[in-house]
Order: sequence, then structure tokens, then C-alpha cells
Amino acid sequence: MATGLFVSILLIANVMRDIIGWITMKRLTCREAVQLLGILTPSAISHALPLGMMAGVLIVIGRMSSQNEILAMKSIGMGMWEITRPIFLLALSFTLFSGYVNLYHAPHSINEYRQFFRNIIREKPMRFITPKIFNDYFPGYVIYVDSLSNGNFNDMKIWRFDERNLLDSYISAKSGQMVFEESSGTFLLKLNDGNVEKFDIHDPATDFRKVPKIIFFQNITINLPAKEFLGTPIDVPKKFHWMTLNELLAAKKSLNSRKDTISYESIRHQKTLINMQISSNIANAFGILAMTIVAIPLGMKVHRRDTSLNIGIALCLCIGYYFVMAMFSLFGDYPRLRPDILVWLPNIVLAGLGTSLFRRTS
Repeated sequence: MATGLFVSILLIANVMRDIIGWITMKRLTCREAVQLLGILTPSAISHALPLGMMAGVLIVIGRMSSQNEILAMKSIGMGMWEITRPIFLLALSFTLFSGYVNLYHAPHSINEYRQFFRNIIREKPMRFITPKIFNDYFPGYVIYVDSLSNGNFNDMKIWRFDERNLLDSYISAKSGQMVFEESSGTFLLKLNDGNVEKFDIHDPATDFRKVPKIIFFQNITINLPAKEFLGTPIDVPKKFHWMTLNELLAAKKSLNSRKDTISYESIRHQKTLINMQISSNIANAFGILAMTIVAIPLGMKVHRRDTSLNIGIALCLCIGYYFVMAMFSLFGDYPRLRPDILVWLPNIVLAGLGTSLFRRTS
């Protein structure tokens, strides 16, 4: 139940960041939004399992301890290992499951998530201009469309600005369509039956009250950069945290065949990043086991029945854990520091602290 709660929180965070904006601008339907949430779920589970496991252990052990059930079991000769063995078996099974998800399903879900957006851009580019509002998210352009019918924009008005944000030209057209060009990664806005009013912005004495130069046209095409509109290019080289284990190993192997074209330092740097990503995926999974070792004696010490407080304690501990993991990930540019080993340090510290507390509790 705790894992489900944290998965929901992580999914809502992604919805707030990406999906809701697309829904309000009518670029996504509700059905497509639900599909995206389903795609994101494996990635969210891999991050939520450590949180959920620690919260669950704190809730259960805290209540058992506060109700003297732990004391009752100890009084009949049951040791701490015998009492907590089911929890450790559950934690170990979740660790193996999370490792598999981190190495295979989570990168696949991220790639599928990005591919879903790319498919919308390629197949349904008309969604990116909303009728009846001034669309100003294409750099250098403000576009107004009166309506959309039969796959065409009607009564289009376009204001084009230069790099100084001065009005360069005004374009009006009776109709138009927008398509996505795969080769250049741009939107092509095809306009029909209109005119262009050109202003001489380079002349400091220009009087915008004068009649501008007017050019009439039957068909023209305007290139709108998709990568600037979306924040990142459509087709970028796959990053290491988007790769499955097999892809990471293949990328590492391919570096050996490029020794003649890439410097030794560059190859070493790339291999360090690959090793760090593999270690990070596995270390995140083993974080479940490390947090469980800490949570069991901590739950006995806290003696709290309050579920929300136990969830809060788990959340604070896990935020600290992930913060330290994120800090160590910054050492990827320093191969001599062995960041692929450093990412295991939070788990080692947690496990050591938990083992010490576990022995004292025993």
C-alpha cells in the first residue's frame, strides 16, 4: 500500500510536469494521457519500492512494538532473526525484482514514453496550434488561427519577429496545414492564398504607420523549429540512463573498437559513465535491502502507531539517501575517484548502521 502511494505521487509529479500542459492545450486526449501513465509506471515503481518498503516496515514493526507483540515473541524464546525473517525474505525478493526493473523495464519505459511524444509530433502536428488563442511558443512567431476544420486551419494570422524582438513581417492566409519533416526535425507550416506585409526594421527611421511592402502568394511554407519548441531535439543520442543492461554492455564493447578514432581519456570517461550507470541501477535495487535493515530496529525504537508519522520518517530517510546518490552521480567526470564504486557507499553506510542497531535491538 505504501509503495502504491509513492508510485501515485511520482506519477502525479510527472503528470503535473508534462501531461497536464499537453491536455489543456488539447495536444493529448485523456485516453492518451492514461496510456502515458501506464508507460511511466515501471519507472515509478523502481523509485517507489525503497520508499514503500521502508514505510511498510516502520508501520508494521512500529505498531507491533507499541502493542508489545515483539516483546511477547521474545519472551517465548524467538530471536530477532526469527521474528524478522519474513520481512528480509520480502525485501530480498523486492530487491531482485527492482534490479530487474532498473536494468531492463525502467529504461524501456522511459524510451517508450519519449517515443510516444515523438509519434504525436510526427503523426498529429496539427495539434500544436490551438485555435482562438495567440500561440507564442514557437520562437520568433506568434500564430493565431480562427478555426480548424477538415484538416485545415482557417483564417490564419502570423506575426514574425527578429532576434531583437522587433516586428519583421505580418502574414495572413485563408487556410493552412502543418506537417512534421523528419529529416530536418522541423514543423512545416504550409499557407494558402494570402499576403505578407514586410517591414523595414533595419532602417532606424522606419515609420510603422507607413504602408509596408506587401507580397501576395498562393502557397508558401514556413519552417518552425520543433527542437526549440519542445526544449530538446527530437532525435538525440540515447543517454546512458535510457539504456538497458544489454545496450550498456554493447556500448561499452563498441568503445574498444573505436580506439583509433577516440582519445584514451575520452574512452575512459565513457566507460566510467557506463560502469557508473550499471552500478547505480543495481545499487538502487539493493537500497531496498539496506533500508529494511535500518527500518526494523528503527521501528522498534520509535514505538509509534501513527501511520502518517512513520511514512514521514521513511520519506525523510529516503530523500536523504537519494540526495547522496545524486551527489555521487556528479563524479562521473572524474574517473580516478571511481564513481562506479562510490554509488555503493550510501548502501554500505545504511547497512552498517542498520546492522549495528539490529544487534543492539537483539
